Amino acid sequence: IKLIKLLNPEKTKHIGITGGEPTVIGDKLIDLIENCKKHCKKTSITLLTNGIKFKELEYTRKLSQINHHDLVICIPLYADNDTEHDTIVGRKGSFYETVKGIQNLALFQQKIEIRTVIHKLNYKRLLQLSEFIYHNFPFAIHIALMGIETIGLAKKNIDMLWIDPVEYMSQLKSATNYLNRRAMNASIYNLPLCILPKELWRFSKHSISTWKRVYFPACVECDYCEQCGGLFATSGEIQSKFIRPLKSS
Repeated sequence: IKLIKLLNPEKTKHIGITGGEPTVIGDKLIDLIENCKKHCKKTSITLLTNGIKFKELEYTRKLSQINHHDLVICIPLYADNDTEHDTIVGRKGSFYETVKGIQNLALFQQKIEIRTVIHKLNYKRLLQLSEFIYHNFPFAIHIALMGIETIGLAKKNIDMLWIDPVEYMSQLKSATNYLNRRAMNASIYNLPLCILPKELWRFSKHSISTWKRVYFPACVECDYCEQCGGLFATSGEIQSKFIRPLKSS
């Protein structure tokens, strides 16, 4: 809260709150967001959370009562079923707790973004996950289908998780088109243009933070480098083998 007061409200366009898991501080998170609203009245906020805390109706009510003008709550959902989601998260029951949290947030008309990091354990059911999201969370304002950043636990479990993104392009295409045809706002994060089918380029966003975004030497020769979101510097050498320069003609 002390840091919030040091911000220039006229120059601060966006605040991101993440962790670890930010909801572990309980009501202090509510106080933090409330203070953001008071000090930076025009600033948008993105809250990255697993969403489980919001299974508590009263806690969700407290958040909604802040009545922030532009708070987006971003929640990861890794699969359309409890078996796969719980395995990926490493906590039994997390699927239903997350779903309940999303439902409670929707009950209080909060803005919800659903995120899915794609890897070896979940890519085969991307279409089914998209169907699940559409049928159960049509109120979601955005769905982000994301390439993996191989740091932390992802790096420790790299053999279990890593798959070259080129290998799941068919599933990504089906999932993205499914959501788009149903007027769901879907985007692709963290994947360079050279490994995406051209028809998916319009869904690709500059999603990697500037401080950890890099381009390979080959990218200098690419005619689409400025349009491309680049690569994770934090992923080191664990990158697609199909990164290459593209030519416009």
